[in-house]
This record gives sequence, structure tokens and C-alpha cells, in this order.
Amino acid sequence: MFSELSQEQLLPRLQVLVYSLAAIAISILIYDQYRQGLYPLVLSNVIAIPALFFSAIFIYINRDRDAYAWINYPLICLLAALGLYQLPDYPVLMTHYLYALPLFSYFCLPINHGTWFNVAVALVLTVLVWVDEGTLNAIRSGTNYSLLVGSAWCYAYLTQLKGWSLLRLALTDQISGAYNRSHFHHVLEREIARGESARQNVSLIGLVLEEYSQLADLHGNRSVLQFLPRFVTTTQQQVRAEDEMFRLSDDLFVLVLPNCAEEGAIVLMERIKRKLEDQTWRPFAELSLGAAAVTRQPNETGEALERRLMGRLKKQKRTSLQLAAFSE
Repeated sequence: MFSELSQEQLLPRLQVLVYSLAAIAISILIYDQYRQGLYPLVLSNVIAIPALFFSAIFIYINRDRDAYAWINYPLICLLAALGLYQLPDYPVLMTHYLYALPLFSYFCLPINHGTWFNVAVALVLTVLVWVDEGTLNAIRSGTNYSLLVGSAWCYAYLTQLKGWSLLRLALTDQISGAYNRSHFHHVLEREIARGESARQNVSLIGLVLEEYSQLADLHGNRSVLQFLPRFVTTTQQQVRAEDEMFRLSDDLFVLVLPNCAEEGAIVLMERIKRKLEDQTWRPFAELSLGAAAVTRQPNETGEALERRLMGRLKKQKRTSLQLAAFSE
């Protein structure tokens, strides 16, 4: 069930599961604590259980929206406050409870927010132990908590780094370095939605490497594979930081230009084409490039916009072939 979900979809569902299991586990502990007469702990757990269940329900309801994440901040702060409040009365039990916070916090919060949270908890923990048990125990408790924070941070960072690497592999064409077709459709729909809400234009520039197959036949696949990353890098140097480049097929590249009117897209297309054709692309004698630009019309879908771009590129190619035949 979880294997078919993306990382963004998986995280809220895992948080719902973990919070629910944590609430159930604490509910079981309450009975034992009540039998031992640990009534302040029972009261703290009675506060924690509804908070965990409420957070789980809230995240489940909003699991497919970005609005769910804020609930993690008051939840983790409440759990830390309950543990620190009971620390002077139950130092052994609460110390073990607080030692679980670093890993739990990095599961709930972004890594930078989790780090600041753990720094604050470490400082409060050290001060409370110093007041009740002296300097030596305070140093020991602060050091132990800091070591746990460091270990949890390393695990969270490596997990995040692995996620970024896998995401880049899934979104990028491994030969050219440009984004791939599947990511193109996602970005195009996203920019169209943003453009509609902000009343901004979205434009596309299509670049076709004419006679691409002949280049491979004449110079070999290795030369073409070395050429494509240079081609993408040179093109990206001519556009804005927010513009993104995609490889839709062997010889077709498309640039998505948010907040760009038709006149700006045409100027940018001519600049890119001029720069690419003026470059020296050894071992190729020259680079034959087709280019076209389109700007989204009102109520036009991403699929229709892409079709219109492909139509212009094909029309331009037919015109070029007719001119070549006439000149011969």
C-alpha cells in the first residue's frame, strides 16, 4: 500500500500511524503508573494522549494538503514541556523519556527546525538537572542528550540526502542533465496554476536538434553523449534562474518560462539560438537547430499548449526543408 506513494504522500500517513501507536502505548502505561501511585505522570499522559490522537486525526484529514504540517510544532513542544515539567520529580523515568525526543523531533519537523528545537531542550534539560543534582550530573545529562541529538541529526541528514538523490534520479534525464518528460508535465501544470492565480503568462520554448540521428551515425554515440550536457549547460546559462529545461525526446528540448510574455519568450529564444549556433561544437562542423516559442492563451490546458508548440516546430521544419529543396 505505502510502496506506491511518493515521499510527500508517505510522510503524513506514517505520522498518523506513529502518533496513533504512541497514544495507544501511553494508554497502556497509564494503568501501571496508576497502580504505582504515580499520579502526576498519569495526569501528564492524560494530556499527551488526546494531543497525539488529535494530531493524528488532523493530519489524516489534511494528508493531501500542505496545511497539515503546522500541527507537529505544538505537539512536539507539548510533549517536551510535559517531560521537562516532570523531570525534577521523576529524573530517571523522564530522562529516558526525553532521550527519545531527538529522533521523534526529526521525524515530526524539518531537519533545521528539529535541530533548533533540540538545542532548546538540551539547554533547559541541563539547567534543570544542574539546579536539582549539581554540575556533574548536569554535564552528564547535557552531553548524553547532545550525543543523541548528533546521532539523530546524522541519520535524518543522510536520509534526506538519499531522498534528494533518488528524487533527482527520478526527475532527471541521466544523459543530458535536463529534467525528463514526466517532470515536465508536473512543472507545466504547476506553473499554469500559479499563472492563473497571479494573472501571469507562461511560455514555452522548443529546441530541436535537427539531423540528430545523423550526428550519432557520423561521429558516434560517445561524441553525442558528451555534447548533450554542454548543450544543456550553455542553454541554461542564457535563461533566468526560475526557467527550467526538459528533454522530451532524443532531439527535443523544451524550456518552461513562468511569468514571461510572448515578446520576452521570442527575444529569449533568438538569444539562445544565436548563442548555440555561434558556439564551437567539436567534433561537429556546425549545429543545425530548430526553435519555436509559444505563450499560453486564456483557459488553455498544458496539453494543448504543448501540442501547439509541437505544431510550430513541425511547421518550421517543413518550411526549412522546402527552402533547402528550392535552393538546391
